[in-house]
Amino acid sequence: MCGRIANAVTPGYLREQFDEAAAADILEEPGLLPRYNLTPGQFLPGIRALHEKETEWTVFRWGLIPRWAKPDFIPDKTFNARSETAKQKPTFRDAYKKRRCIIPVSGYYEWTGSKGNKQPHYFHQTNDQLLLMAGLWETWQNEDTIVETCTILTMDSENHLKNYHHRMPVFLEKEQLDTWLTNPDPLDEIVAHVNTTSIQIYPVSKEVNNSRVDHPGLIQELSQLF
Repeated sequence: MCGRIANAVTPGYLREQFDEAAAADILEEPGLLPRYNLTPGQFLPGIRALHEKETEWTVFRWGLIPRWAKPDFIPDKTFNARSETAKQKPTFRDAYKKRRCIIPVSGYYEWTGSKGNKQPHYFHQTNDQLLLMAGLWETWQNEDTIVETCTILTMDSENHLKNYHHRMPVFLEKEQLDTWLTNPDPLDEIVAHVNTTSIQIYPVSKEVNNSRVDHPGLIQELSQLF
């Protein structure tokens, strides 16, 4: 499961990390970066393949809208796709075959505890490197409206992540990026080698529960706020 994201980075930092990606000026769009409490339906940067192994940055609406969706019936639970079934599900199968992407983020949130008293936790790399998530994308059009949308693939949680949620994103290593974008069917191999050992988790302020709140303090460890 991945339903709340932090992108605590600057456009310049992303360009440094993926200098092979073309059209990076799109990262300068107002309000895109940095973000500390990004929810489905909002916009986030991702990388997709062009021809001959070239890549480009794209701004995606988070929550995939299949091409056949009608304007009066836009699905609202498509911000994640199960890796086990994405290649068969009508909503995702065409994108799995033809339109894959990489969603780089600085971290994401999960909640534990009982209803009404849930504690948010922040997931990120111990070395403050980006988390690279496997995604799918689609272009949806209605008359003159064109929207690029995406979803993040998930899998069963592994190792210490199991203590917080039974699902986790499909994480990619840098050397797997080309394989994910261009290989006809790479998912089984990638899932088998997902590495979570460098992911750190700590509790954060319940301010993050309010999706209208967005500031750097949201990703600070709770014990450091007092």
